[in-house]
Amino acid sequence: MKKLLLLLILIFISIQGFTALCPDGSEPLKTVSADGTYFEYYCKQESAKSGISIENDPNLDFFKPSKKPYPTGKLYYFGLLWQMADFNKDGYSDVLYIGTMNPNNVDMIGVDTGGICGGGECKGEKPLPSLFLGDSKHKLTYAPELLIDNREDSGMSLGRQLLVADYNNDKVLDFYVADTGIGTHNGMRDSYFLSQPNGTWIESSETHLSHSNFKVFNHGAATGDIDSDGDMDVVITNTDWKTGTYLWCLINDGKGFLNKRKCGGIFSFALELADIDGDGHLDVLLGAHEFEDSINFTGIIWNDGRGYFHKQKNTKLPQHKKKWGTIPEVSAADLDNDGDLDIVYSRAGVLYVGTALQIIENLGDKKFKDHGIFPLVEAPDDYVPKHEGNEWNDFIEMIKFRDIDKDGDMDLFLTSSMSYRTNGMILLNQGNFSFEILPANIAKTYLTDEVKPPVSDEQRAQEQAVEDEIAAFEAELAAELGQ
Repeated sequence: MKKLLLLLILIFISIQGFTALCPDGSEPLKTVSADGTYFEYYCKQESAKSGISIENDPNLDFFKPSKKPYPTGKLYYFGLLWQMADFNKDGYSDVLYIGTMNPNNVDMIGVDTGGICGGGECKGEKPLPSLFLGDSKHKLTYAPELLIDNREDSGMSLGRQLLVADYNNDKVLDFYVADTGIGTHNGMRDSYFLSQPNGTWIESSETHLSHSNFKVFNHGAATGDIDSDGDMDVVITNTDWKTGTYLWCLINDGKGFLNKRKCGGIFSFALELADIDGDGHLDVLLGAHEFEDSINFTGIIWNDGRGYFHKQKNTKLPQHKKKWGTIPEVSAADLDNDGDLDIVYSRAGVLYVGTALQIIENLGDKKFKDHGIFPLVEAPDDYVPKHEGNEWNDFIEMIKFRDIDKDGDMDLFLTSSMSYRTNGMILLNQGNFSFEILPANIAKTYLTDEVKPPVSDEQRAQEQAVEDEIAAFEAELAAELGQ
C-alpha cells in the first residue's frame, strides 16, 4: 500500500513538473491515448502554417470582389472561385480567379457535371487562371501577361480548388489549381504555377511535380505544412474508391518540387487542413456526401506528426444526412476566442438543393459540440430536383473569416459564384455561437466593393453578348432537362 501511495505521489509530481515546461506557462493539455487506456499530456504548440491562415490573414486588406469581372464572364462557363492576396508584393490586395471551361460539345445526359458532354470528356479551349492586380482604391486591373502556361494542353477543365502559398520559398506567393475535370468523373491533371524572378508565374508541373500528368477526381484539396518541416505541401482527395487510396499528399522538398505519396485518410469529398487539437500538426477535416453509403465519413483524421493520416485515428462529427447531406466545403477558425479552431461546414441537399451552414464548437480534448444547422436558402418541402443545375442550387463555395464589424471576434463571409442570393452573405458573430445572418444586399454595407475600371463600349458589348449567349444556352438546357 505504501509503495502504491509513493508511486501516485511521484506521478503527481512528474505531471506538475511537466506543467512548468510549457513555454507559455500554461498547464499541459490532456488527451486520451489511441488505445483508450491512458492519458497523454502535451503542451500546446504553434500550429504549422496552413492555407486557411494565408487566405484569412487579418493584415490583408479585404473587400468584396466582383463575381465576374471582365473578361472572366467570357473565359469561364461557371464556378468562379477566387483567392485574395498580395501576389506582386506592392502592399495592395490582388484577386486570382479560376473557373470551368466553356465546352463546345455539351450534351447533357446525366444529373451532374460528369454527364454534361455526353458522358465523355468535354472539349474546347481551356482557360488559364485570371489575375487582377489591385491598388489602394480596390481597383482591379486584369494582368493576363503575368501567367504563362507552355503545356501543349494548357489551362483548366474544371478548376475546383485554388491553393495559394509560397511553395518555392522565394517570399512570393504561388498557386496550385486542383482540377476536377468536366465531362467525366475520371479527373483532370492539375496546374501548378510558380513565381519567377521577372514577376511572372510559370506553370511548372513538368519540372516541379513528381507526377506531372497525374489525373485524379480531386473534389477536395488543401495546402499546409503537414510534416512540419517549414514548407507548404498539398493534400488532395481521391474519390475513385477502386484504388484503395483516399488521400494523396504532395510533399514539398523545400524548393517547390512536390513528391506524390499515399498518406491515408478516408473516402470523402470536402477537405481542409487545420490544427484542431493544438498539437502543432495539421489535421485533415473531411466532409462527405452523406446520402451515399460509400462516401459518408464526416469528421477529422488526426495527423501522426509525420504527415500521415491513419484512418483508424479519426473522430466522427455529427451528420445531417436527412436534409443537408451534401458537403461542398469545410473550413475552420476560432469563433469563440478560446484559442482553438472551431469547424464550419457548407451543406446542401440532394443534387445541391438549398444551402446551409453547420457550425461545430471545439471543446478541447478532441471533444466537440454541434451547434446545428443555420439555413440560408431552403427549397419547398415537396421540391424534387432532376439535375445539379436545378433552380434551387445555391451552395456555399468558400467560407472566409474576418472581424468584419470590428468587435473582437471572427465573422463569416460567404461566397457562391452561381448565386446572387448568398454570394457576399455575412454571418455576424454575436458570441456564444449565435450569429446574425445578413443577406447580401445588407451585408454589402460592411465591406467595400471592388472599384470597377472603365470598360469600353466594345468590351461592354462583347461581355453582354457572351452573357446573353450563356443565358440562352442555360435556358435551353433547363428546358431540355425538364422534359
